[in-house]
Amino acid sequence: MKDNGFVRILVVDDDPAIQKVLRIGLGNAGYEPVICRNGRECLSALEEKGHGIKTIVLDIRMPDITGLDLLPKIKKMDPLTPVIMLTAFADLETGLAAMKSQAFDYVVKPVRLIHLTAVIEKALYHRSILEENERLNRKNEEYRLALERKVEERTAELQQAYVKLRQTNLETVRVLAETIEAKDQYTRGHCQRVRLMSAKIALKLGYKTQEIRTLEYAALLHDIGKIGIPELLLHKDSSLTEEERSIFQMHPKIGETILSTVEFFQPCLDPVRQHHEHYDGSGYPDGLTGEKIDPLAKIIVVADAFDAMTSTRPYRNAMPLEVSLKELNRCRGSHFDPEIVDVLTRYRLFDGII
Repeated sequence: MKDNGFVRILVVDDDPAIQKVLRIGLGNAGYEPVICRNGRECLSALEEKGHGIKTIVLDIRMPDITGLDLLPKIKKMDPLTPVIMLTAFADLETGLAAMKSQAFDYVVKPVRLIHLTAVIEKALYHRSILEENERLNRKNEEYRLALERKVEERTAELQQAYVKLRQTNLETVRVLAETIEAKDQYTRGHCQRVRLMSAKIALKLGYKTQEIRTLEYAALLHDIGKIGIPELLLHKDSSLTEEERSIFQMHPKIGETILSTVEFFQPCLDPVRQHHEHYDGSGYPDGLTGEKIDPLAKIIVVADAFDAMTSTRPYRNAMPLEVSLKELNRCRGSHFDPEIVDVLTRYRLFDGII
């Protein structure tokens, strides 16, 4: 552990005879002893920038500050530096108490130099282990911080990519919705309005962000199955025959089939298939009731019906707003989930949309 006499050992003792013995003895043993006569000089030496002290030999009995009082101050200033206590035989219990207060070891006076240097070597080895551990801890901390920064950067990049992807997907869905509406001039903007109302309802009901996004896609695409319905039926300005109604009512199934070929749209399949199901089971295509209907589909059912009532269609003019609201409430609990109707009407979530 010695390095050509440059390993500095701080000796703190008020006895001039001990100071002289340790200065000569430690110097001859290859160390560079630094002598302090009291606690104040010890603290001043430790405060000196770049003091280079590797271990401390500290007397327990000193007049100004005792070794036991000085020990915690030293450990607070320089926690890595081992402190070896010098104690008289009569103070043996005090020496043991010092060990409990973070002293590295103790040596009983009169000091035997061979014993003291052996303890100093152990102390220096102990210090080297602590320094290595600290170095590794710093390195690990630096690595952890670097890794955290990398994760944060990567997360930010992925978030940006996700936002771009989501925007691209939304634009793709809008194009599909516009393709649907291109077949029926009377429903122009219908899918977008259903999407906006549905999202507002879901937000009020406490749905999570991802669920609302799925709902928006499903709302935009709920009528995509109309691509497979003859335009004569979509534009007919009179009541449909029973056969024509059966054909028209196939569009939720057709929509599900179209979307099922694209993995991205899998979460939308049930809402699209079920957007004409009624709360009491009188809807189509499966006659589902109540809780058997997909929760997102129940929202689209209300938004879809309300927008249809307030829009002009080939077979009738748009209903006035108040008449549409009365009709919505009349069918509350039969066609529509009561809670969804209540949320839409109570908070007037249609304002600015229809």
